[in-house]
Amino acid sequence: MDTDFDVVRPLGVIEEFFWLFDHSCPKHFCIVAEIKGQTLVTDWRAAVDALQARHPMLSVSIDSTRQRVPHFYKGSRRPIPLRVAPSGTTWEREAEREISTLFDPTEGPLARVVLIHELEKSFVLLVTHHAIADGLSSIFMLRDLLSAISGQLLDPYEFPPSIDQKLGVPTRPSSAPGKKFSHTLAVECLKKPVHVTSLVLKPETTNLLRERARLERTTVHGIVCATATLAGRSIDPTWRDGAVSIFSPVDLRKLLGLNDECVVAIAKASTVIEPNAPDDAWEMARSVTASLVPLKTLEGGAPVFSAVYEAMSTDMDEADGARFNADAFSETMLVSNLGQVPYSSTIGNLTIEALWAPVVLRGHDAEQTIGVSSINGALHLVHSSWYPLPGFLEEIEHRLQNASV
Repeated sequence: MDTDFDVVRPLGVIEEFFWLFDHSCPKHFCIVAEIKGQTLVTDWRAAVDALQARHPMLSVSIDSTRQRVPHFYKGSRRPIPLRVAPSGTTWEREAEREISTLFDPTEGPLARVVLIHELEKSFVLLVTHHAIADGLSSIFMLRDLLSAISGQLLDPYEFPPSIDQKLGVPTRPSSAPGKKFSHTLAVECLKKPVHVTSLVLKPETTNLLRERARLERTTVHGIVCATATLAGRSIDPTWRDGAVSIFSPVDLRKLLGLNDECVVAIAKASTVIEPNAPDDAWEMARSVTASLVPLKTLEGGAPVFSAVYEAMSTDMDEADGARFNADAFSETMLVSNLGQVPYSSTIGNLTIEALWAPVVLRGHDAEQTIGVSSINGALHLVHSSWYPLPGFLEEIEHRLQNASV
C-alpha cells in the first residue's frame, strides 16, 4: 500500500457499495473502442499519462485500515498501466481477461488500458474500478484520450464530489475501528470463466428502430429490454416460467450538476416483467419505459440511495456485502444503455469506428448483461455473462430487426 499519500475524502455510500462488493466479485468494467487512424504505441502512452493528469480519480487508492469508512487517498505516482495485447487476439478475449483480473484498491491507480495495435487501426480497452467511475465517465475518458493523441492539451479537473456531497448528506456513521478487507471471495468467484460477445446493428436498422420507438411512444432502451426479455424466454424455460427482473442504471449527472468528470453518478432502477405479461415487444417496451420514468428524478431514486446508505452504515464485512448484493441486486438481467456518444466520432485525425460498452458483471451465476451504446448511427450491443444463454445476442438482434419494420 502507498505510504506517502494524502487523504482526499471519504467514499460516498454508492462508491463504498462498489468498493465493498468488489471484495466478493469484481466490480470493475470496461469499454472498447475501434479507432481508425495512424498511431504509435508511444502516442498512446503519452495520451494515457495526459488522461491521468486531467482526472484526479485516476491516481487514487482506497484505504479502510485507518478509518472504518473507506477514504480515497492521493499520492500514488504510478502511471496507469498500458498493456499492448499480442497480435491475433480479439477485443472480446482481452475484455474477458480484464474482467477476470482484480484490482487491488489499496494500490492505485484503479484504472488500466489495453491496446490491440495496428499502424492504421487500434482497439483500445479502458478498464476502470466502479468505485471511481461509471460508464459515462469512461465515454468522456475516451474523448480525452483521443484528444491528447491528437495534440490537444487537457486541463486538469478538481477532485469530484460524491453523490452524498452533492445531496448534502453527511458521511455515513461508524464507530468501528479500521479494517483490512480480503479478496478471497472474489478470487473464488473468478474461478469460473467470463464470456463476452458483441454485435453491431446496421445504421439503417438502427434508424428504423428509433423512428418506430418514437411512433410507439417509447424508447430504444425500452425495446432493447423487451426484445432481450422475449429472447431469454425463447431460450431458457426459467425465464418463461418466472418473472424477469431488469436492472437499468440511471444517469444522475444533470440532476446533480455534474458534467464530464470521472466519478460515480448513477442510480438503480428495476423493472419486473411478470410471466403472464403480453409478448408483444412494443407493448412490453412501453411498460418498461413507463416503469423507469419516476426513477429518473432525485426524489424517485431516494429510496434506493437511503437503503444503500443504511446498509453501508452497518459496517458490513465481505460476506455481509456478498449477501446484500445477492439479496438486493440480483436481477435476471442488467441492461446498461450509455446512449448516443455525446461528441463527434472524429477527433483530430482519428475516428471512432465502433464502441461497445460497458462490459460488466455483478457476481450472480445466472446473470446476463447487455451493454448498449450508439455511434455513427449504429446501435452496438455487448453481452457479458458467466453462463451465457446460448444464442442470446443473435436472438435479440433478430427481434430488434423484426421490431424495426
